[in-house]
Amino acid sequence: MAFVYLVLLCHLALARSEETCSIDSAESACQTKYAQFDFQGWEFPLGLYSTQLDEVTDVEVAVKFGTVPDYLHGSLYRVGAGLYSLGGERRVNNIVDGLAKLHRWSFDKETGKIRVSSKFVRSSVYNRTMAAQEIPPIQHMGEIHPPLTAFEKLKILFYDDKNDNTNIAVWDLGTLGVTTTTEQPLYIDNDKVTLDFIRKYIPPSDDKTIFETEFLSASHFNKHPTTGISINYKIHVAFDKGIFSGKTGPAYHFYEYHTNSDGDVVTKSLGHVTVAADDLRIVHSFGVSEHFIILPRFNMCFKWNSPIDIGSNIYWDARKPAVFDVLSLETKKVQTFKFTAYDGQHIINSFERHNSKGELEIVVDFPTRVYPVDFHEETVYDVLNVDRYKDPNWKISDQTIRVNARCRITRFILNTATGEGIEKDFPVMWNAPADSGIEFPTIHPDFRGRPYCFAYLQVSNKDFSGAAGIIKLDLCKEESIGWEEKNKFPVEPIFVPRPGSSDEDDGVVLSPVFDSVDNSTSLYIWSAKNLEVLAIVETPITVPFTLHGLWFDG
Repeated sequence: MAFVYLVLLCHLALARSEETCSIDSAESACQTKYAQFDFQGWEFPLGLYSTQLDEVTDVEVAVKFGTVPDYLHGSLYRVGAGLYSLGGERRVNNIVDGLAKLHRWSFDKETGKIRVSSKFVRSSVYNRTMAAQEIPPIQHMGEIHPPLTAFEKLKILFYDDKNDNTNIAVWDLGTLGVTTTTEQPLYIDNDKVTLDFIRKYIPPSDDKTIFETEFLSASHFNKHPTTGISINYKIHVAFDKGIFSGKTGPAYHFYEYHTNSDGDVVTKSLGHVTVAADDLRIVHSFGVSEHFIILPRFNMCFKWNSPIDIGSNIYWDARKPAVFDVLSLETKKVQTFKFTAYDGQHIINSFERHNSKGELEIVVDFPTRVYPVDFHEETVYDVLNVDRYKDPNWKISDQTIRVNARCRITRFILNTATGEGIEKDFPVMWNAPADSGIEFPTIHPDFRGRPYCFAYLQVSNKDFSGAAGIIKLDLCKEESIGWEEKNKFPVEPIFVPRPGSSDEDDGVVLSPVFDSVDNSTSLYIWSAKNLEVLAIVETPITVPFTLHGLWFDG
C-alpha cells in the first residue's frame, strides 16, 4: 500500500516561483512562473456535494502513507453541509442551507493514535428533520423545493424555532466545547470528542437597549493579536427612530467575548460603526490589529425584502464605493476609507505599520473579485447551488458574468494620518485554466494581526469538474508554490505551527481531501514549507464539502 502511494505522490505538481514581479507591475510585463495547476481530465466529485448520513464517534484510524509529525497534538475540526434531503419531498440545494455536520481528526503525540468523529450538529432544525424524516420549512439562502406555501411561511415566522443551522464556521468561543457558527449571533457548543450537543445560546449584548433589535453577525470571529480575546459584531437597528434609544441609524456593534464564572459566554462592548439605513453590507469576516478593528464593507449589500428567503435580501451594487471603517479600540472613534467596488469574503490578514514618513498605516489583504455594474446576485448563488454544480453541462464560463474572471489578491492600505486609502493588486501568482478562483485563506495563527508573508489558499475551477488544489503565497517575495493531484479535491487548508519555532512557515497544512474515483475521504498533511505530502490519514466515512475549520491545540 505504501508503494502505491509513493508512486501516486510522484505525480504531484509542485511548482516553485523562479522570478518575481513588483506589486505595481503590469501583468503583461510579468513573465514569472508561479504555481502550476493543470486541472485536466478530472472526474466530478459528486459525493462531495451530496447527503452523507453516516456518523462515527472517536474511531481510531490508521496512517495510509508517510509519517505524521511527532509534534502534532490536538484536533482539527471542520463543519459544512451534510444533508440536503431526507426521504420526503422537500430538499434544499444550496451549500449554505444543507444541515450542519461537524468533523474531528484528533492527534495524540504521546500515544501516536489518531481518532475521528463525524456527527450532525443537533440543532433544532436537525431534530425536526429527523422527527419528520424530511427537511421542514425553514429560512433559506438558496432555493427550497417544493416552494414554501403561505401557511408554512407564517409558521416559520410565528411558531417555529429560529433557524439554528450553524454550518458555516468553527470557533473556540467558550470553554465547554467546539462552537459552530453561522451569519447570525446564535451559537452551538459541541463536545470536543464525541461532538454531541452541549448547548445553544445567544450571548447578551451589554449595550443593547430594549428599543433595538439585533441581527446578522460575521460567521468568522477574529482574535486580538496580543490578548487573544475573541471579537465579533452584531448589527443593531433601533425601531424607535432614536427617540428613546438615542440610536440614529443601524450600527455594527463590536464586542469581545469571554466566559464568566458561571461558564456563560458574555460580551463587552468595544465600540460601534453607525451606517446609513440604506447602506447595510454583508460582512463575512473583518480585521483586527493591535489598536484597531477594521470593518470591510464591500459591495454585497443588504435590503430587507423577506424574512424567509434570505438570499433575496442580498444584492450587488457597484455604484457604491467599497468602504473600510476603522474603529479605534482606544478612542472608539471611526475613520472611513473608500475604494472602488469589490467583492471580498475571507480576510487573509490585517496589521499596522509605519511608512517612510512615519505615518501609521493599516494594511488589509483580501482575495477579491470585481464585478460589472449590471452584475446580478443570482450568479453568486449559482456557484453555491449544488444542483447546478453537479450538472456537467453548467459552466461558470457560460454565465453572462464570469464570477472568477478577475479574481485577485488585493492589498488595501489605510493611511490613518492622511485619511488616504490605496488599493493594489498583487500579481496573479497562479497559472491555471481561465475562471479559476482562489479563496479560503489561512495563515500562521501567531501572525494574525501582525506583519506576515505567507498565506495558504484553495485554488479551484468549476469548469474543470470542480478541480481543486492548494497554493502557498509568499506575499513578501511575490512567489508561490502549488499542489494538485488528479481527482483529489482539497478544501480550505488549515495551518498548524511547529511548537517553539519562530519561522512563519514552519509547520504543517491540513485538509480533508475527497477522492472522486472511489468516493472516499482522507486527511492530507503537507509540509507548510514546500507542500510536500508528509502523511495521508484514512477516514472511515465520506466527508462532504466543508466550508471552514479550526485547529485546537491539546
